[in-house]
Amino acid sequence: MQPLSRSIRCALVLVLCTSPLLAKSKEKDSKVIDSGKYGIFVSGSRVGTETFSIEQSATGSNTHCDLTIDQGGSKIEQRSDMQLAANGDILHYEWKELSPGKASSVVVPDDKFLLEHLYSGEKTKPFDRPFLMPASTVILDDFFFTHRELLAWRYIGQSCKPTDKQCNMPKTKFGGLVPHTASPITISIEYKGIEKINIKGTELSLRRFDLDVDDVIWSMWMDDNYKLLRILVPSSNTEVLRD
Repeated sequence: MQPLSRSIRCALVLVLCTSPLLAKSKEKDSKVIDSGKYGIFVSGSRVGTETFSIEQSATGSNTHCDLTIDQGGSKIEQRSDMQLAANGDILHYEWKELSPGKASSVVVPDDKFLLEHLYSGEKTKPFDRPFLMPASTVILDDFFFTHRELLAWRYIGQSCKPTDKQCNMPKTKFGGLVPHTASPITISIEYKGIEKINIKGTELSLRRFDLDVDDVIWSMWMDDNYKLLRILVPSSNTEVLRD
């Protein structure tokens, strides 16, 4: 792996100073550091939209996502809210299915483990499921592509520091959890270098990161400010593009 160029290291300083996972803001109030929409495409046809907002405060971050998928006449609506500590540990995660059914789950740290409360309906009692996983576990719920951006920020921050003259970002493994299916997963992420990518008719030089999630490859491309612009999942003919 080639070391990061000086221009990339300068961009990294900005990421580390603004990432909700890796820095502490001096401001008392929260600040939106990224927001927008992702279009979700399957076999070239748009099937859904994820709307997201990431806020940073002195104590950590809050990430809110709204998801709508309409494919083959079936509409899916989901929502997620994730609160992370400044070091990236999970404080509170909530997933909700709004359509076609009504279900939800909440993940919180419980001593040295994670505890998930699963609700099958609006008025049902929760079923509790413990996981022998630490608070540092990565949350990667299905369909919420913003969670992949948060993971990339965490990976960059663990691999590189603003004072580094060289930064190789080696392949790194994380333990993960898909809360709404209650599934532990194994994740690895690796920086692959700079590639020229054509997005919406414009050629861009973007940083590529590859995720391996239980042997399924997700390729991600980020801009100079390390904001996620594109995801490609060849195995499912899925492409995600920032609007």
